[in-house]
Amino acid sequence: MKKIVLGLVVVGCSVLLNACSGFLTNDLEETVKLNDQQMLNYINTKNLQMTKADNGMYYQITKPNAAGKNANLGDEVKIHFVMSLLDGTRIDSTERLKNAPYSAIFGGTIYLQGLLDALSILKEGERGTFLVPSYLAFGEQARDKIPGKSVIVFDLEAVRYRSEAQQIDEYIQNGTNTTFVSTDTTESGVKVLKMTQTTGTQLAAGQTTTVKYTGYLASTIKQFDTGQIDVYLGGGGVVKGFEEGLQKLRVGEKAVLVFKSALGYGPQGRQDNTGAYAIPPYSPLIFVVEIKSTK
Repeated sequence: MKKIVLGLVVVGCSVLLNACSGFLTNDLEETVKLNDQQMLNYINTKNLQMTKADNGMYYQITKPNAAGKNANLGDEVKIHFVMSLLDGTRIDSTERLKNAPYSAIFGGTIYLQGLLDALSILKEGERGTFLVPSYLAFGEQARDKIPGKSVIVFDLEAVRYRSEAQQIDEYIQNGTNTTFVSTDTTESGVKVLKMTQTTGTQLAAGQTTTVKYTGYLASTIKQFDTGQIDVYLGGGGVVKGFEEGLQKLRVGEKAVLVFKSALGYGPQGRQDNTGAYAIPPYSPLIFVVEIKSTK
């Protein structure tokens, strides 16, 4: 909605700012009233018992799970959904029969405000129906099957919410068949899992070390990078978790470094040259490293 409003301001109201502000306010108020009446008509027609949220959305939990946890910022959320219009036109859905839920990062890669708000309500293991007004969905502009100012109906099921700590623990417990000769954790929380040990030179700040590495996302064990680089330890040229983990190793050793996003790419993530996320926001990372030399 903000992008649409900005466009209207630039195109139509560059001079009469006060008049434009009033127009936009009135237009939004009319949309709010229109969507609210549409949602109430839908609820009454289908004889539903729904609750109205503070943001104007209506919802009903159809499969409760009082013991379920709520999603927190940065959690990986796996959901099944059916997204449709009030008239029943289906827009998109997951493949429930193939057990292929949609995976995203809560507060990181969910861009539809209404969906984010719905998941804030839905506990893990719950299912519900959410009526999302257009100003929390796709706004005033039509796109594909979605007319402008459309209310969106979401049938949502929260399959699983995983924190960064859970993703890391599950990787260590189940994601590798490697036998580690030793394990260590730095003060910042970097887990250093050695596959080999040597009597080579201990790495330390001020050295330049040559490292062969492969990086993976802890959530999916998907590779995002591989190669060999020279790292000046203590120089901040690489993410903190990587540099900190290296200083627990010796020349010739192989290890797995695992750490939370706060020691990696944080809430920003890292995009590739197409603008897609190579590393999504709030992604804990895994690096398999081999120390080749140091000087």
